[in-house]
Amino acid sequence: MYHRGVTAAKRDPYEVLGVPRDADLEAIKRAYRQQAMLYHPDRNPGDAAAEERFKEVSEAYALLRDPEARARYDSYGHAPSGAFTTPTYTPDQWHEMFREAEVPVDWSRVMASGATGNAVFDALFGVVAGMLRGSGLLPGETREVTLDLTLGEAVRGGTKRVRVPGPSVCAVCRGSGRAALDAAAAAPAGPFSVDATTGACPACDGRGVRRGTALVDVVVPAGAKDNTKLRLRGLGGPGSPPGDLMVDVAVRLPATAEVRGRDVHDDLPLLPWQASRGAVVDYEGVEVEVPPGTTDGGTLVVKGAGLGGGDLRLTVDVDLVGGALRAARGWLRKLASGGNP
Repeated sequence: MYHRGVTAAKRDPYEVLGVPRDADLEAIKRAYRQQAMLYHPDRNPGDAAAEERFKEVSEAYALLRDPEARARYDSYGHAPSGAFTTPTYTPDQWHEMFREAEVPVDWSRVMASGATGNAVFDALFGVVAGMLRGSGLLPGETREVTLDLTLGEAVRGGTKRVRVPGPSVCAVCRGSGRAALDAAAAAPAGPFSVDATTGACPACDGRGVRRGTALVDVVVPAGAKDNTKLRLRGLGGPGSPPGDLMVDVAVRLPATAEVRGRDVHDDLPLLPWQASRGAVVDYEGVEVEVPPGTTDGGTLVVKGAGLGGGDLRLTVDVDLVGGALRAARGWLRKLASGGNP
């Protein structure tokens, strides 16, 4: 049934919905819908905690929307003495509650389960909950993450990896729950064998949804600009259809750098012998060729190494300390990327 009997452990419905005790019906309805949409089974497939939370906020709303039940609760609370008992509702009343709060529930599936009377609520979030998950009642949410890039990474482009908080659509099987098996795991061929080249996705255990933080590969186009937005369709929040993943590219530049149009301007500290003999040095992941005989105050230009196809323009600063620090930063950057310092 909807209520198995009220116990002292029940939480205050005002606290559950986060509304004051003098809140009007419209405020209660708004608070309920906000939480119901957040914890709806379609947006939290297989999440028992979210399911319980959905049930709790629905119970709280059912009580506070009923003027008589609310008045009795305000007088007695969840009293174990029996002075107040939480009311039960018919299927039609539950249907009306969800409808007026604009919370999508496929009621035909609930009724098809055979649940009647007070069993409807438990059926909705018990037996029928499995039918609700992924039923197409709610589209998946668009997720946004930020991808930090050095100037060199933005110029070259390539595949980078971002962290996406769960729950999110599995990027390996794209929500299908199935993935290709390697040759060792696939069933051997034979006259009576079946095609077993696919199996449960190992990344999501066949659920199609990643619960915790997931790592997703993003292809960054060469010459990406700061604030570029990359859309990965179907890799956002679970739902039907699944939401998209929006990746906001952030090109991180030193505080001394100045962007003029698409060009990047900055100083380039060099060691004295680098300027006199020539060298190849690193600037934020960009290789800069220093010709022999470079003088202090001169300008080095790297074509196409700015933002979005602009140029990188560096003013030479022959400085023993600054040059040593710049060289150390470049060495550490190459070491971190797996290259030879």
